[in-house]
Amino acid sequence: MVKNIQPAWVGKLRKQLKQAGKADSDFSRFGADSHKYQLKPPASEERIAAFETHFDISLPEGYRNFLLWMGNGGAGPFYGLYSLEASEPCQLCDYSSGAVLPLGTQGCTLMTGLILDGADRGRVIYYDEDQCGTPTVMREPDFLTWYERWTREVIAGYDDEMMDFGLYLDGKPQELMDLYEGTEDVPGRVEIVESCYKFQVLPAKQKTYFKRACDSEQDPRLRMTLIKMLCHFHVPGMVEQIGVLWDSGAYPEAISVICYEGGWKVKENWWPQVLEKMSALRGQPFWDACHIFSALKDYPEIRAGLLKDQLYRGDLDQNDRNILFTCLSKLNGREEVLEYFLEYLPDGKNHERTEYSTLIYAIWVTKGIQNLRLKKIWTTLLDKFRTTQDAKDDYQGSQLHLKSQINPESDCCVGASHPFGVICSNLMGCLDHFGLDYRGAWKLLMDDKQWTDWKQEHGLAP
Repeated sequence: MVKNIQPAWVGKLRKQLKQAGKADSDFSRFGADSHKYQLKPPASEERIAAFETHFDISLPEGYRNFLLWMGNGGAGPFYGLYSLEASEPCQLCDYSSGAVLPLGTQGCTLMTGLILDGADRGRVIYYDEDQCGTPTVMREPDFLTWYERWTREVIAGYDDEMMDFGLYLDGKPQELMDLYEGTEDVPGRVEIVESCYKFQVLPAKQKTYFKRACDSEQDPRLRMTLIKMLCHFHVPGMVEQIGVLWDSGAYPEAISVICYEGGWKVKENWWPQVLEKMSALRGQPFWDACHIFSALKDYPEIRAGLLKDQLYRGDLDQNDRNILFTCLSKLNGREEVLEYFLEYLPDGKNHERTEYSTLIYAIWVTKGIQNLRLKKIWTTLLDKFRTTQDAKDDYQGSQLHLKSQINPESDCCVGASHPFGVICSNLMGCLDHFGLDYRGAWKLLMDDKQWTDWKQEHGLAP
């Protein structure tokens, strides 16, 4: 295609991008500070053709025209768009329908790409370079439609990037309400309701409509979704709906609402009922229940002993146990569950590398408890882990930090990045770093004579 007469859409899109920059003039949106709503100069026809020839590909028309008329990288969702010079086509291990051209990063290993061939050619795809999640192909039929939607929603002030722009439905409040009215299947309606979170404010008309829909809805999943959304927008009368879910036996759904959308008073009123059902919960509902107790940690009646029975369950997986231990570490009265951890911490099967994160959470629960048997267990664990290569490597890392840069109140793992080294860092924190600063504690621990002398001096030698 020879670049000659500018297409009509170019002026419109450039205007929308300029308006988007004005709407977010302080670059408060996620990633906006990296691109500042500025595009790089367009690519020449020769540059695009050379790129296609080099990689033996044909760029989809929408994206090719964007490069030619709008810009070769710059302003775009998340951290912006790569230039051709910064990108190279690839094959995703978890997407076999076509090659993908990386368009930009969403942060960490999350990426935005463009599908180059196959049935979805020209559409945008979100994927994880570490393959930690299934790639998602965007609904928009081509790159330009996806990009134009982004500019519209920035102008409208929607919470795009923080909600993973493009994963929810396009549309204004009225349009989503109309779509809900014309949709009969539950999954479709759930998706519509969850798409409302992108709005800063839900208009009164939509509040009234969705509240009526909630009052008459019989499906517990959809009703829970409606209640959560309406609570989010502070619609009066929604707290009472938690009781309706509970009375219908939809405990996971009710607990989800209590956890994420219920205020302090709601959590305060409902925690006894949540505790009563907790032993029947696993996975996300169990985690939600733990989060409720964590949120109430400063209430005098909320103590670790309330969750003691959960520790002895045999049906919790490692993720469940991690959440439970983390919750307990925040609660008062941790002495009430100490007996469990006096058995858990020295158990060798909990010392495997695959279990190290759970062991750390268990250590957190016991930190600050004054008990001689517990101190001896901490010391025995240090005896075991201090000799690992992880600890030796992290000892070296700890010495790279200047004393003035270490906050002993918060930096419990400065320089520690290997599993068993992090365990050592946390155990030293439990022992007040032996009365030394962080670097000094590592030096003492890794010196055989100093370590032996310290244990004998404090009555912790075997």
